[in-house]
Amino acid sequence: MITEIIRSVYLNRKNKQRRDFAAQDFFAPTKRRFRVGLRDIDFNMHINNARYMVFMERARWDHPVQTATWDKMLANKLNFIVAGIEMGYIRELRLFETFEVETCYLGWDEKYIYMEQRFIADGKIHAYGLVKAVFLQQGKLASPAAVAALLNIAQPEQPLPEHIEQWQKMAIAKRAYSDNASLSGANKDKDVLKNSA
Repeated sequence: MITEIIRSVYLNRKNKQRRDFAAQDFFAPTKRRFRVGLRDIDFNMHINNARYMVFMERARWDHPVQTATWDKMLANKLNFIVAGIEMGYIRELRLFETFEVETCYLGWDEKYIYMEQRFIADGKIHAYGLVKAVFLQQGKLASPAAVAALLNIAQPEQPLPEHIEQWQKMAIAKRAYSDNASLSGANKDKDVLKNSA
């Protein structure tokens, strides 16, 4: 992703020179346009499922540039680290088709920051990803509240959406399932889900 870093540095510098540049609100959706290329497709002539995450990462690089938080992140040595992704595939994106990836921060809890990314073409959602992440500051975990203070942003007034809360519960259940080696089969599933509810 070196090219993305160079691109972000260039665009950030260019934005500061533009008189007409207006930074997006941190929680407003940012958009970046792409076209499906030969390296993105599989035998079905549509984007391979693994390539979606590459486009998502490239779109995430644009967010601090469009919201004018790039300089603050660099000055405070903040590093965005993905901790989990949940994908949903609705419609295919075929070779040479153009689309936008829409990136939107939703809020945070005590540890994680949550965002949603959508693949949109012709006004329709083709795929979406839920992303949870942490920020490291000089190699150490920084709380979302501390990051928000450094970036001068406030937690949204509305709580995290219900689907994020459901995802949080699922993550707890999956973690309990993985950590509990003494149970097996159906009993394992039942006990883990009951205890995580």
